[in-house]
Amino acid sequence: MAWFRLRPTFEIGLRDPREEAIERIFSEYQRRQSDTLMFVHGEYGEFHLPKEEHRLWSPHLSFYVHDDQGHGLIRGRFAPRLEIWTFVWVVYLALAFSCFFGLTLGYSQWTIGGSPWGLWVALVSLLALIGLYVVAHLGQQWSSDQMVFLRTRLHQFLEQAGVAVIDR
Repeated sequence: MAWFRLRPTFEIGLRDPREEAIERIFSEYQRRQSDTLMFVHGEYGEFHLPKEEHRLWSPHLSFYVHDDQGHGLIRGRFAPRLEIWTFVWVVYLALAFSCFFGLTLGYSQWTIGGSPWGLWVALVSLLALIGLYVVAHLGQQWSSDQMVFLRTRLHQFLEQAGVAVIDR
């Protein structure tokens, strides 16, 4: 279910060993020190969009260089900007707690013979959770052009760094 992922991921196989790929990536990054739309530290890196291109659901691309049987393997992941991602998870947690405590309250009210209005709190929270997920999914679809741009930028960077990619 590729469409059901909250943060899309991908893998890029490398012909070079992990350590050599990291060294080439870092060398290219140091050569481009003036590029503020990327960050590399050891085996980890990020690509960002210019501020003027930011939309609410604009992604950034983070990647790690892993070892895959003697060769390097890049695992990339798209996610919303950190401030948006943090806000979304705080809202998810608040709604999940509201749903849980609404269920608990409603059950308690029902067992003592009262009106279980707490179940309405749980239902509204659950519907809001589903709504937030749908909005996040739509935002991800609306930003697919930016995800393609960032992934293309990663491939161009790897090419300029001299890191050989294995077609998968």
